[in-house]
Amino acid sequence: MNIQESLNAFPEYAKDLKLNYSKIINENILNQQQLYGIILVSSLATQMEDLINAALNETKDKIDSLFIDDIYGAYSIMSMNAIYYRFTHLATGNNYSSMPANLRMQYMSKHKMSKPDFEMLCLAVAIILGCGKCINAHEEVLTENNISTQNIQTVARIASIINAIANIMRVIK
Repeated sequence: MNIQESLNAFPEYAKDLKLNYSKIINENILNQQQLYGIILVSSLATQMEDLINAALNETKDKIDSLFIDDIYGAYSIMSMNAIYYRFTHLATGNNYSSMPANLRMQYMSKHKMSKPDFEMLCLAVAIILGCGKCINAHEEVLTENNISTQNIQTVARIASIINAIANIMRVIK
């Protein structure tokens, strides 16, 4: 089962999610690899096994197999970074952000896909995990790489829709 098929089983109160998902699939703001990469990495970030499996089924023919590791790499590194950097900006007792993170993050420079595409994946995970510091850092890099505000907003919309789909899947399970 893919995401679209999963959405068909959603109750009427979740119709907006069905329509929003259909809209992002059909609007052609991002290229196919960006769109489905963000869908997959966002699904991973929700930690919802049924959604992850549906996303894998939906994206298997849409993403170049060379970049699958980059999607998992973005999720891997951001699932660590977003938690750590959220801590540094939420903890008010000391100035943790002035201290070295001492976290290995080499995959940030070892990916095969373009830097903007990888940054979009990282941004999607940061949005779902709620790290403002990471969101701002990745949004800044995307802007510096001439990625439009519409594309950046689309990443946020996709992450939001995928997160909401996961939440409804938890409710109706």
